[in-house]
Amino acid sequence: MRVHQRDVEVGVGGRLLSGRLIVPERASGLVILAGDADSPRADANGGGSGLQGVLHAAGLATLWLELRTADEEMAEDWTLRQGSHVELIAHRLEVARDWLQRDESLSLLPVGYLGTGLGSAAVLVAAAHQPGGVQAVVTLGGRPDKAGALLADVRVPTLLIGAGDDADRVSLVRGVFDRLPPKTCKALQLLDGASRGFPEPVPLASAGRMATAWFSDCFRAAAGPGVLEWTGEQDGAV
Repeated sequence: MRVHQRDVEVGVGGRLLSGRLIVPERASGLVILAGDADSPRADANGGGSGLQGVLHAAGLATLWLELRTADEEMAEDWTLRQGSHVELIAHRLEVARDWLQRDESLSLLPVGYLGTGLGSAAVLVAAAHQPGGVQAVVTLGGRPDKAGALLADVRVPTLLIGAGDDADRVSLVRGVFDRLPPKTCKALQLLDGASRGFPEPVPLASAGRMATAWFSDCFRAAAGPGVLEWTGEQDGAV
């Protein structure tokens, strides 16, 4: 499969965020990635060993975006761990999504968000702000609870993936699942053998397959008539 990739810059509030756009030939959808340095490996260069490689193999394009500008990277008091930055990150994701819509070659593709680290909260906030702007959301670990009261406004199909061996995060992600609206298409997957940050390669690979299946199912449902069916791995699902 041929894959086209290029470095991009997205203007946000007079600042530039650098990123990398990777588009497989005949892509069927596009996933915007949001994470931080402590997130599971997203493989920004598009290699097959990371989460992006799994998405590309399934015919899904990706936009990986630096969530901080160059000067913010240098600021000692600016950290993605601070909950006060969730709204800022979400806004930048929304701008990136709108930026993609101005590209004629990509504007017709269904779009999803994949969040890791504090990006897990940001993608949920962005989805709440733009209920018709994206067709699917996946959170992989992180702190989706930081989306706060906006969890009640998420209408986009959402898959929450949690580390099954981290009792604190299991409780946290179950709480997030319960706070999503009952009418929202949602699923919770807890991966045995996975600890905080998903450093283990086998559970991380399983998470990549689940995320890919979720996006593919949601994008197919958005493209035509039919009922969305969760066709991912079901063990441990809620």
